[in-house]
Amino acid sequence: MNYRTRKGLVPYLFVAPNTLIFSLFVLLPMIYGLGFSLFDGNFTTGLGNFVGLQNYQELLQDGAFLRALLNTLWYVGAVVVMVVVLSLALALMLKETTLASSIARVGFYLPVILSPVVVGVAWRWMFGTELGIINALLTMTGGSPIPWLTDVTWARVLVTLASVWSMTGFYMVLFIGGLNTIPTDMYEAAEVDGASPAQRFWKITVPLLVPTTMLVTILATINAFKAFEIILVLTSGGPGDSTKLLVQNIYQSAFEGGNPSYASAQSVVLFAVLMLLTFVQTRIARED
Repeated sequence: MNYRTRKGLVPYLFVAPNTLIFSLFVLLPMIYGLGFSLFDGNFTTGLGNFVGLQNYQELLQDGAFLRALLNTLWYVGAVVVMVVVLSLALALMLKETTLASSIARVGFYLPVILSPVVVGVAWRWMFGTELGIINALLTMTGGSPIPWLTDVTWARVLVTLASVWSMTGFYMVLFIGGLNTIPTDMYEAAEVDGASPAQRFWKITVPLLVPTTMLVTILATINAFKAFEIILVLTSGGPGDSTKLLVQNIYQSAFEGGNPSYASAQSVVLFAVLMLLTFVQTRIARED
């Protein structure tokens, strides 16, 4: 092997470990799951009999799946919008590096490093109907307890806020990085020309933050679609099925219903929805 050939192989050797891990733990399970969705197997018999698209046809008539899909769509929409707006607002307030802003950044980032289970337990402890600290404070001040976790509307609001609280710090850091790439002389020139703070935000900050905003939107969308632990701990998908999302429905189909093939079909649908949304978002980003 000559020098040129060895030099050409070096980049592939560097990416080989990551490619191997990705293939073993992501690509192969994904292909196996896609194939599994075409059979009627279970955990004891393996693949079982080939049923083609029967599992997908059953999904169209499965009320629990359709409710979980609808819940997932409103949850993702609410979480992504709130995460983008709040993380951008925090980044604008904390982009200057001072002692106070550094302490505030750490405070807002702390929920990111907490386990989702811990986040769910903490919010359940605060908003429990009978033993929650918020209702205790309301009672002490003469108010009436609120059924935070047993009322459909309040339960949906709480799972959304808990998820946003656990994610916003991470995306705030991304926005701060994006803001620091905008040349300050552009703001100075606009200020000299008499542009107001609002005009500088909409004419300079927003257009130059489009790549960062699209990255945050795509990552937040993927993370919101994967939401499971916080909601399971906080409401267990209730009251009723009002906060049960698609991932929890997949889990219950596979491990409580003993039907992994049907759960695999739901996972494939979730994957297709994610790919479609990511494709649309990237197309919009390219057009901008």
